[in-house]
Amino acid sequence: MRKRIATAAVCLLAIAVADGAAQARIEVRREGASTRIFADGRAVAALVPFAGENIAAADALREVRPGLFEWTRTFAYTGQDHVRPVRLTMEVEALYASRYSLIPAVVYDGNAWGTGLEPKGFIKDGKPWTFAYHRTAIPGATYSESEAWSVGLFSAPGQVLGGFSCALEPGTDKTVHRLVWPEEETPLVYSMRDAYQEAFRGDLRMSRGQTIALQAWIVVAPVATPRHGWHALVDAAWELNARPVRPRFEPEELWELGVQFAADNLWAEEKGFNGFSIGLRWDSQEQGWVQRQSWKYEIGWAGQNLSLANAMLYDYLLSKERTSLDKGTRCLDTWLRNARLKNGLFRTHYDYLIALEDPKDEVQDACNLGHAAQGYFEAYDLAARCGLKRPEYRAAALGVCDFALKAMRADGRIGKAWRNDGKAVDPEGTIGAFLIPPLVTAYRATHKAAYLDGAERAYAYYYDEFVKNGFTTAGALDTYCIDKESATPLLKAALELHDVTGKEMYLRRAEDVSYYLATWQWHYTVPYEEGTVLGEMGYDTYGGTAVSTQHHHQDPYALIIVNDWIKLAQLTGKAAWRERALAAWANASIGISDGDLVIMGKKRPYGSQDEGFLHTRWLQPFAVSQWLVAWPAAFRLETLRQNPNWSLFDR
Repeated sequence: MRKRIATAAVCLLAIAVADGAAQARIEVRREGASTRIFADGRAVAALVPFAGENIAAADALREVRPGLFEWTRTFAYTGQDHVRPVRLTMEVEALYASRYSLIPAVVYDGNAWGTGLEPKGFIKDGKPWTFAYHRTAIPGATYSESEAWSVGLFSAPGQVLGGFSCALEPGTDKTVHRLVWPEEETPLVYSMRDAYQEAFRGDLRMSRGQTIALQAWIVVAPVATPRHGWHALVDAAWELNARPVRPRFEPEELWELGVQFAADNLWAEEKGFNGFSIGLRWDSQEQGWVQRQSWKYEIGWAGQNLSLANAMLYDYLLSKERTSLDKGTRCLDTWLRNARLKNGLFRTHYDYLIALEDPKDEVQDACNLGHAAQGYFEAYDLAARCGLKRPEYRAAALGVCDFALKAMRADGRIGKAWRNDGKAVDPEGTIGAFLIPPLVTAYRATHKAAYLDGAERAYAYYYDEFVKNGFTTAGALDTYCIDKESATPLLKAALELHDVTGKEMYLRRAEDVSYYLATWQWHYTVPYEEGTVLGEMGYDTYGGTAVSTQHHHQDPYALIIVNDWIKLAQLTGKAAWRERALAAWANASIGISDGDLVIMGKKRPYGSQDEGFLHTRWLQPFAVSQWLVAWPAAFRLETLRQNPNWSLFDR
């Protein structure tokens, strides 16, 4: 019988993080069946021989350049059975106890921070967590590091026989990185925020005489900064997978789609409120999309009232449409008149003002307050361009900044949330960093040193915490866990502080934070099958970002840093940051309705877009959340109005 050969690409990387990596003496030594990699005379990694009944495996290792090796493992079925189920693995032992371990967008050093029931650690009831490749931002990626060296492992998506899965097993003297074929998720499938389902196991069968070849790349290099050695992992994954992408709409179309969705579908007037709904839900009785009837009106975060109001002012500048100017100013004035407190805080959820929520639960969080301050600073400038004098807008923004300075400890920590009287109720999380960018803006507006001093002090605190932990926390307000959103103000603030102070360290820190954000960005396209919602709508995961360790779905949130990554590319000369920005921009244009889009049997309003793209087995696997929230449109409009050179976003 003629042998059938299937080949798949896998990439195994030990991460280079220092300029001196190329000078390290790295070599392969083979002793019988053992293959180990040595760095400066010390064994740091070893290939684990495959042990499977009736399957013979042979390894070939070829040096591509110093420290980089191509690894091919060929499996040959030697049994007499005609067809047999098999489970194939490629394993590498990092010959150290890991002091920081990572599965990008899934597990950050064990996910110990936070209160949710997301996967904790790398072992569950004595068995390793095994995750499907499409659950991870880099396909099937695992990473570990010692004091001196680091190892990572990832695969290529869309294989002819199905996808890989990955597992990481930290031990007392070694750390095992594993790829598994066929795809499996064991011992359970993390299927919802606090819920699990039975394990998933794919079915791969080999026939008599069949051969399957898997290929891998191995790189060994030193670590420079503890808990941050994964920079080279994301660099290598991007270099291998980066490609040009085109958004589904031109910038002018995206502007019109966003403005019309906000003006026609989100505008709300209720009990003195004039502004924008947080989003649309499907009403099965009405058989249509309606504004959500709970937790309706938010100044920032998901509701983005001020950002949408500023989009309306900008639309007036573009089109001279008076209704845009009217809605923008009415929204801004409503919040200013009714939600501003004497101590500088804003009541960030208008529902409390119209008795839709229990006042005993009311707190004001740093994320919303940061958006509020930045929003009113921008509104002051836009109103002036529209011919309106609104000094009260700038005064309101400065009031928030003054409160932040008073709330800030001597070490720079601001905190997460406060009661209306200014009493802190939660000091934890990176979320306090959302108040740093408006402090820099306040300095630009007033030239008062206190604002710049506060911004630098707060940045030092939150950046140092990020360096110490290797992750950021508590910015995604419907979770309390490790996430990506809380890192975005650290990127923005670093670029602003670099611009204001000229200190080179802020540019380096902007890159460090960007590398962390890159661990949440999909470096590849998941091939969805026909019959799945994502398959039918042509969703491309490439460039998208996951939310948090609790919420395993993609969203277009990276819109908020598109301009920052473009600027970072200009400042550093590294094209990859611009490539990442444009990939995020293209991903965020998928699923926007042109007025005729039908998804899951429901026709969607013009300009609307889903928040959640369920890229893995989570909530409703390979579908969408059916939540047409306000913030994606707000962030697209914000990205466009804050970067007048729209040709950067052209298809």
